[in-house]
Amino acid sequence: MGRKAKPLEEQVSLLMRRGMRVDDPEKAYNILLEIGWFRMSLYWFPFETRYPDMTDSAHRFREGATFRDALLLYAFDFNLRNMLLKYLERIETAFRTYLIFHVSTRYPDSPAWFADKRVVSASQAKSFERVVYNPLKRQNPHIQLHHRRFPKDKFAPAWKTLEFMTLGTMCNLFESLNSAVLRQDVARHFGVRMESIFTDYMEVIRALRNICAHGNVLYSYRPHQLRRGPASGGQLPAQNLHGALGVVTHFLGVISERLCGEFRDGLRRLIEEFAVTPGTRHVLGRISGFRIP
Repeated sequence: MGRKAKPLEEQVSLLMRRGMRVDDPEKAYNILLEIGWFRMSLYWFPFETRYPDMTDSAHRFREGATFRDALLLYAFDFNLRNMLLKYLERIETAFRTYLIFHVSTRYPDSPAWFADKRVVSASQAKSFERVVYNPLKRQNPHIQLHHRRFPKDKFAPAWKTLEFMTLGTMCNLFESLNSAVLRQDVARHFGVRMESIFTDYMEVIRALRNICAHGNVLYSYRPHQLRRGPASGGQLPAQNLHGALGVVTHFLGVISERLCGEFRDGLRRLIEEFAVTPGTRHVLGRISGFRIP
């Protein structure tokens, strides 16, 4: 749409001039009014002739591209994000709970081990109060209540404090543990022998959670790095959404076979529901990496 806003009729006409087939212009008007040009453009982008070149200002569409293709891809992403959040939260909760339990029981005399330089790196111990704890203390009523009850405590214990930390902060805390044995124990609890692979997997979980929580694009997500590991049967995984969801499936299989089966079935149903045109089958197969029957 360029740098000037256009009326809905002009937006639809522009799409048609660029080569997109719009079977129901009135429905397209309503969709653009509900979802917006820019967000929808993220889902018709893979149907442009120069995809994935984002510098092409012409934005011409491939022959056969339709507004329905883009809408189906948007709906797939929307539904997958909503479905994924439930399972990502279970993975996050399991990781958080085991990390708290495992380290706290190893250091029973240090309930605030997250700021103890005997347990975590010196930089982590030094910065934790200012960077993490003080903002948490100002905003969280449960932490405030702890300090009213125990005014001499500098920190609430790990089993309270870490419950309210972001997943990214939890991953940083895990990586700051001084003991390689502790880090390996946590990784092995989740079925991963190598700590480096476990760290990569948790980065995928963190990235997927952020995408889902903020409504960003899923179908074209590419992990920064996925290596051979249990999530891909020891093979080099594809660096795409399908490869990333293999990590989700791995963690769910460790946590609960029922959850894992539920997730697999839900994903299969979404693909069956939305990969119903040549355009969406192409995107979900070639870009997302799914095996489309």
